[in-house]
Amino acid sequence: MPVGLDGNPVPIVTETRAAVLDRTVEHVLSRAAGRQRVCVAVDGRTGVGKSTFADEIVPGLRQAGFATVRSTTDSFHRPLVERMRLGPTSAEGYFVDSHQLDTIVDELLVPFRDGHDRVLVAAFDEPSDAPDRQVVEVDASPTVLIFDGLFVHRRELANFWDVTIYLEADERLDRRWIDYLLAALPDSPSERAGAIDDRLRGARWPRYRDGWSNYISAVQPSARASISIDNNDLSAPAVARET
Repeated sequence: MPVGLDGNPVPIVTETRAAVLDRTVEHVLSRAAGRQRVCVAVDGRTGVGKSTFADEIVPGLRQAGFATVRSTTDSFHRPLVERMRLGPTSAEGYFVDSHQLDTIVDELLVPFRDGHDRVLVAAFDEPSDAPDRQVVEVDASPTVLIFDGLFVHRRELANFWDVTIYLEADERLDRRWIDYLLAALPDSPSERAGAIDDRLRGARWPRYRDGWSNYISAVQPSARASISIDNNDLSAPAVARET
């Protein structure tokens, strides 16, 4: 399995979640009718549940007669030295330098769209900071590429998607962020402040929080998405918007 496809192997199962997944599958199928190749992207901030959600819609698409191919931006990281070219806290670097966009386009999206029988689904293993190219075969049956990751509504990728799914969970993720900053702090105000400063530095918060905020402001992915999902409560997600 390509690195980055690390969704929850035992996701939460509820009637409400199943209904949202079914509705999402129906939405994809409405755009896929009569087509051989369909490109679906799942967007959202880190930790929102993109990989899990993408995995969860696979069975419904297969039941409808489509083969599926899975990939993710996390399988197309650039080497660490390139990702940190503008510094470890750079919000611009997070957006500009994180991923091998040319490789995603040239070796996955274009070949898949054009009907090629082999496509690259992974190029780099981020934990080992080393290349790891993985190619899969795509047969002649109708096939959906389900691609999840950061910044998929960006200009370089936006025109390739037939369907985009945007997951939002700011309340859940910000609660987790606050819990991380405030957990088990010392009693001394000065020591507490120092501990929070250390945690902010360790988390490189300007890079990730500001980088994502800048993307939201510039691109407005929730408004561009074909379907937006409120994924704050994993047991009770809700369709927030559908076009």
